[in-house]
Amino acid sequence: MKKRSVLIDLRYLEYLNNGFGQLALNYGNYFKDHPERIQDLDITLLVPKEYIGKFGNNIKYLEYKRNYKVCPFLLPHYDIWHSITQQVKTISLHSNTVRIISVHDLNFLYERSAAKAKRKLKRQQAILDIADTITAISRFTISELEQHIDLKGKTVLLNYVGERSIADDEGLELESVDSSRKFFFTIGQVLEKKNFHVLLDMMKLMPAYNLYISGDNTFGYAKYIETRIAEENIGNVFLTGVISAAEKVWMYRNCEAFLFPSKFEGFGYPVIEAMLFGKPVFSSSCTSLPEIGDKYAFFWDNFDAVQMKDIIERNLNGFYENTSFIEQQTEYANSYTLERHMGSFLDLYRTVPLKKSRNPFNAIYNYIKFLKS
Repeated sequence: MKKRSVLIDLRYLEYLNNGFGQLALNYGNYFKDHPERIQDLDITLLVPKEYIGKFGNNIKYLEYKRNYKVCPFLLPHYDIWHSITQQVKTISLHSNTVRIISVHDLNFLYERSAAKAKRKLKRQQAILDIADTITAISRFTISELEQHIDLKGKTVLLNYVGERSIADDEGLELESVDSSRKFFFTIGQVLEKKNFHVLLDMMKLMPAYNLYISGDNTFGYAKYIETRIAEENIGNVFLTGVISAAEKVWMYRNCEAFLFPSKFEGFGYPVIEAMLFGKPVFSSSCTSLPEIGDKYAFFWDNFDAVQMKDIIERNLNGFYENTSFIEQQTEYANSYTLERHMGSFLDLYRTVPLKKSRNPFNAIYNYIKFLKS
């Protein structure tokens, strides 16, 4: 029997400091590490040129070229095409290709001006109109899609994010950390949506601890935080910039608590990562975070510095005394596995009804929709 051909768009490998870049890397490494699980599928990865061959010889490769966006019909035909994010730059428009799009969030609705959000939503609608199957990484994201997108009767499939556990990986001490002092940790691109600035006033009230904010700090919002730290003489908050995977492991392993005040998350995987290390998580109660943190995180209902500090102090010591709770938390975090996540997609590739029609009018319709995006 002829194997189903599947093209998976991993173009975000260009941006490994981005969450989507790490997601794409996880997909590629999964195929490299588990060739026996894809023997019945003919899988091709759409990747930047430097990644051709990086994930073994059990899958095929197609070099990502920017002219695929301008001329999508240059893409070879595949039975199934899968974009692992909603930020689609190139898409197979063949009338007999099944298109799967995985949506992580609609954060632009809150991050952009009303006019820009409206235009972005129109483009997102056009892309999802072309999709045959839509998946989402949280129930919160599904609710956002149902509220803001005309799904035209399509059911959105839930597939929570999963990653390989890093809890047993070797760590590397971050040189800029003062390991003689207890510290809190947080990580993410230092963008306004991460809301890191609300931690500054709180840390003024907690002089016994340091706070390290790790992630790409080349944005204007990061400069704003750095300026406040300097002008207000906040001596216990530090921006480290991007850190290595081994340094991230060390930070999780040695921090007193993980803080995550983010306002907009489709999932929020750092919450799960911190739990894998048996660390208390203090999180905002925004968007998907109550769903992902569940009963294993402590939530701030507002960003008042005094109340945020009080919630940490009320729960921090008791957390470490409750070994049973830590075991339950770790078990919960370990349920978000890459094996489960990828297994769901492999099952989808195997079972989704294929198309036989080669209707050129359908392809033209898809192209018109694509141009609108």
